[in-house]
Amino acid sequence: MTNKIKPISMPKWGMEMSEGEINTWHVKVGDQVNIEDDLVDVETAKIVNTVTAADSGIVRAILAQPGETHNIGGLLGVLASADISEDDIQAFISSYPSNSEAVVIEEAPIMSEVANESVAPAEKQLSNLDLLAGGADDSHVPASPVARRLAGEYGVNLNNIIGTGRHGRVSKGDLEAAVTASGGLLIGTNNSIPSKTQSGDDSQVKATPVARRLAEQLGINLLECRVSGNRGRVCKADVEATAAMKNRLPTQSTVAAPVHGSSESQTISGMRKTIASRLQASKQTAPHYRVHIDAELDNLLATRKQINDVNTATKVSVNDFIIKACASALVRVPAVNVQFDGEQITYFEDADISVAVAIKDGLITPIIAEANKKGLESISSEMRDLSTRAKLNRLNPEEFQGGSFCISNLGMYGIKQFDAIINPPQGAILAVGAGEQRAVVKNGALSVATVISLTLSSDHRIIDGAVAAQFMSVLKGFLEQPATMLV
Repeated sequence: MTNKIKPISMPKWGMEMSEGEINTWHVKVGDQVNIEDDLVDVETAKIVNTVTAADSGIVRAILAQPGETHNIGGLLGVLASADISEDDIQAFISSYPSNSEAVVIEEAPIMSEVANESVAPAEKQLSNLDLLAGGADDSHVPASPVARRLAGEYGVNLNNIIGTGRHGRVSKGDLEAAVTASGGLLIGTNNSIPSKTQSGDDSQVKATPVARRLAEQLGINLLECRVSGNRGRVCKADVEATAAMKNRLPTQSTVAAPVHGSSESQTISGMRKTIASRLQASKQTAPHYRVHIDAELDNLLATRKQINDVNTATKVSVNDFIIKACASALVRVPAVNVQFDGEQITYFEDADISVAVAIKDGLITPIIAEANKKGLESISSEMRDLSTRAKLNRLNPEEFQGGSFCISNLGMYGIKQFDAIINPPQGAILAVGAGEQRAVVKNGALSVATVISLTLSSDHRIIDGAVAAQFMSVLKGFLEQPATMLV
């Protein structure tokens, strides 16, 4: 009977994910669902993703309740046909591997299905799909769970498949059509539940030698680590971030102080855990140093007013000018436009600007890609869209993962100046304070100007002080004479 029972299990959306918190179920026990129907929203470290049905069936059991956190591969619910008895359902649940034993497929969701027991012979495995096998990392390509799993079995890179499924995702039909068109043979599948644990084998995970050695020393499984290194590899900083998140403070035998009045304790969210681990790792591994500069904004404010007056549909902000100015300065001083994985420096031709956006329980850094090639109106429109969707937890992973430089602006809160922590693997982050009227001396005379304070935090392993100073000088020039970055 087990071939008619389908598990709903916690997917693994990217290497950084190790667990997910149940948010909202879209179905209830007894509902009939079809393939790719929405089942349950799961909150990961940064966004809310939706688990969709890999098979058709009736929802016979819901095991994970809203607010609960489950490891990847954990059983969330059960789909089955109406003729399956309740005893068979309970037997299936009892025999299903626990969270710690569940199979983890690298960089792929784990919406497992128990399929036909007929398996194609080994000699039928595809050998003529070379044209579909090559390409960059496809972990962020939208795809259904079944399509992603089959892509791994066929050795197909999802970047080479045109998605026609819901929300533009690659579906099972898209994958099989591409395989057939390339002359390949469709094969059967066998996802019956394994009898022994395979989740501990991280030998196939791409990682730098230093990262692999450090993971062994710290007892970290590379499957648990995010991937931010060069060429899609786990780097030293990724291992250190995971180790920091798994650390527990030792118990202290101190007498608790009396509590006066009411108080409330809350379990830390997945997002806060990720923020804590990444920033702790950044401070521990990257030697931060800071350079500070003030820039006058009166010319910029006048230019902004002209733009917004001419086009009333456009509301370009000071922050949009700062994004454009940073992108222009990064092109002029490319030594700051870098990522560092602990072993290799990656230099970028274009400026992909991450902008910190405050959301519930933390912050997220959506990316304005190739900001150096975009105009102010385009940057303004894109930033508003990204910021809105970030606050609704509806960003795609590729829209907030990566970036070559980061901006954190607290000026809207009246903060004059602050220091920001580098967002690894980036090499620098700019902290932006509030623009305010200050007394300045011009040509020996005292006058008033609108001044903004800027502080650049840099990783001294890869960015020298003179380089940071040059970048800030160029940035100041673009902000004080904004026309020079609009040509």
